[in-house]
Amino acid sequence: MFFLPFLIIVVIAVAIYANRNKDRRRCRWRQTTRESSGGLIRYNCITCGQETARSDGVPRQCLAQSGKPEA
Repeated sequence: MFFLPFLIIVVIAVAIYANRNKDRRRCRWRQTTRESSGGLIRYNCITCGQETARSDGVPRQCLAQSGKPEA
């Protein structure tokens, strides 16, 4: 009887802790050499799913907030 309310409280606490910094997570960019062309190198974010092609290195900010890839 005592175990069920305690379990519910623990599940709620874990859910709140897991989502507290969701909007602040940094993008992790991976270089895709197959789709790169010319001087542009294509990068894919494994965190938010955004894609971009750049010539000046890895992007430094999250592009998910802007809603469109940066070229």
